[in-house]
Amino acid sequence: MVFNMKRKEIILGVIGIILIVVVAFFIANLIHDYHVDSLSNENKDKENVEDKIEVNGTEVLFKTYKVDGIFFLNVPDNYIKLSDEELKAKYNYNERPELVFMSELDSEHVFISTTDQDMTDDGLEAYLNNRIAGLTNMTVIDSGVYQKHDKTFARLVATDDTTYYNLRFFTIDNKLVTVEFNAPVSVYKDFEDVANETMNSICFDEEDIKKYSSD
Repeated sequence: MVFNMKRKEIILGVIGIILIVVVAFFIANLIHDYHVDSLSNENKDKENVEDKIEVNGTEVLFKTYKVDGIFFLNVPDNYIKLSDEELKAKYNYNERPELVFMSELDSEHVFISTTDQDMTDDGLEAYLNNRIAGLTNMTVIDSGVYQKHDKTFARLVATDDTTYYNLRFFTIDNKLVTVEFNAPVSVYKDFEDVANETMNSICFDEEDIKKYSSD
């Protein structure tokens, strides 16, 4: 009888230890999962803050355009797309871009020019160097040639006494394409991220443009 009682006590003790271990394991997993979720949410919040582009405390959202059915880019969604009639009235024939988007105050602009000028990817670096050599009374902030989306791009960022220019050059069917963002030089620091978002969004596939979309 005493043996049976001790046996029961041992069995109950073992069961108690097992229950304690199981409960402790369950609680440890809950704490771990909560900690992981908290870190994940914290990182997501940080990413959202870092990805947000603001000008004077106002978030800038972007709208995607497909140009000539060939390439995509993002433009601030409150910029106005000029009609053909407005382009003709505002710019003379020789300097008229194909597309222009302007801010509500007509102070910042996105120009898109597709030309008949023959150009190859291999020729972009020489073209860029010639453009830089021909600049007068301008300060070059950044320039270079890089590869993206299996294409070659030339980058030129410069300022003069009045204007900030952020440009990209690339080719389509061996013809030169120019995309330009400009803003008054007095406030250009406020628009650097906006200009870079527009320029960095240039791509040729719908899957590539999705990661730049503000929608």
